[in-house]
Amino acid sequence: MIGAIHSVSHALDTRGLKLLSRIVDLVSRILFAASLPGRASIGKNVFFHHSGLGVVINGASVIDDNCEIGVHVVLGGRAPIIGAPHLERGVIVHAGARIIGPITVGEGSVIGANAVVLSDVPPRSLVVGVPGVVKRTGIEIDAYQH
Repeated sequence: MIGAIHSVSHALDTRGLKLLSRIVDLVSRILFAASLPGRASIGKNVFFHHSGLGVVINGASVIDDNCEIGVHVVLGGRAPIIGAPHLERGVIVHAGARIIGPITVGEGSVIGANAVVLSDVPPRSLVVGVPGVVKRTGIEIDAYQH
């Protein structure tokens, strides 16, 4: 549901209807306590667990196709550094994780619950901890999917 609301907001934003886009963003904030601005780029088949409850996405973030986002996930900026996270195709981010700054999480990677990720993640890696560290590489994403 929140993905559909974001799609409307994103379409309005790309057509230059910024005020209407922000009104739609407000609806998702009220209904789901989530912040998914229309400026953010979210691909196809992105699944938000529990309707995206408490998710906060920076407007400059990019989420590619087939990703899974848990509750209370933050994809945020890291002032004064410019930019926001990019989740490549098939990334899974578990509940409470924070991915901060202009970093790339490689295709098919998994971010563990409550991890704080501050640097790039190679493809097909498992990241856990505070700060997040790569615990395993070459993982098969099927074992972690919803």
